[in-house]
Amino acid sequence: MSFFKRALQEGSIRRVTEAGGEDLFLEGLEGAPLFACVIGSTKTALIEGISAAGATPEKRRFTAALDSEFLIHGRPLSLPDIPRNPEGPPSPVVITHAALKELGVIPLIVDSGTEVPPKTPLITLGFSPGEDIRTGRALTLTQDFKSQCRAVGRALANQRPWVILSESVPGGTTTALSLLEALGVGGTGMVSSSMPGGNHSLKEEVVRQALKAAALKPSAGGLEISAAVGDPMQPALALMALEASLHVPVVLGGGTQMAAVYALMARLTDEGEPGDLSRVALATTSWVAADPAADLKAILHSISPTPAAFAAWLDFSASKLLGLRRYEEGLVKEGVGAGAAAFAAFGVTGIKHDDMVRAIEVVTEGLDDL
Repeated sequence: MSFFKRALQEGSIRRVTEAGGEDLFLEGLEGAPLFACVIGSTKTALIEGISAAGATPEKRRFTAALDSEFLIHGRPLSLPDIPRNPEGPPSPVVITHAALKELGVIPLIVDSGTEVPPKTPLITLGFSPGEDIRTGRALTLTQDFKSQCRAVGRALANQRPWVILSESVPGGTTTALSLLEALGVGGTGMVSSSMPGGNHSLKEEVVRQALKAAALKPSAGGLEISAAVGDPMQPALALMALEASLHVPVVLGGGTQMAAVYALMARLTDEGEPGDLSRVALATTSWVAADPAADLKAILHSISPTPAAFAAWLDFSASKLLGLRRYEEGLVKEGVGAGAAAFAAFGVTGIKHDDMVRAIEVVTEGLDDL
């Protein structure tokens, strides 16, 4: 029995969708994956109250850089501390870092357009950060955008037998909602958030303004839509994943943000972009999959074809650390590929749930020594 099947039986991994290809997809995941985090920034994240991925709007400018630095170096460099929710819990990067350590995997950082680049080795696409989506002109996609992204996806797929593509984009659930709505998938009241309760009304007002300003025609293509109301990570990761899927299985590491990316991938394949969606799945955390203020499953089932999706069923309620226990209050749910990294650790190494929690605690306790 593979560790993935055992983890499903034991409950440390659970299915989010019943798309029909879950077991076949898991059979294709052999050995440790390549893990890449695609980072980006957007002025949408500076809207007051839109995100808790960083204690203040000013600190959110550094979130992607700090997450990347912690992934690579085990400590932040651009500021003294990693991103924290205003209520205190640490970034989910502590989960990712612990899981990748168990896997023996060194992550890669891909910069899709950041205001504050991280102090790490980088694959740089050379694109600009995103504007506020309320302008209706969020991104400027260069002439070589498609070829650059596909080249990176091809290079990543050449390294390991399967690939995890994750993200760090503050304000990304708002741009995810915007993209989902613009693509006609819908997501109102269903996207998760770093804010307790989902701050749906603020998100929906921002998205309403964005769609009005964009005035997209029904004939608008996927890249045109993402350029109008998306963030830099979305089209970059979508094209990277489509290219990688031609060669190896691809796991999109995240929740509703990756649902939006997958919806964009589905639109692009409809428009003739090469890719194999049967080799693409999502992996997220229990806090997204069971979020009472969101509905990832409903979003995914509204996209055709519906992807296989899984959740690493982490439970911090018995953790000795208050910061981790507060995850169970909905203060932090996902980010930096935390769910996908834990999913891989459970399925590849066979680590048990309680041992994974202890490994995450060790990483979190080390924050006090920074």
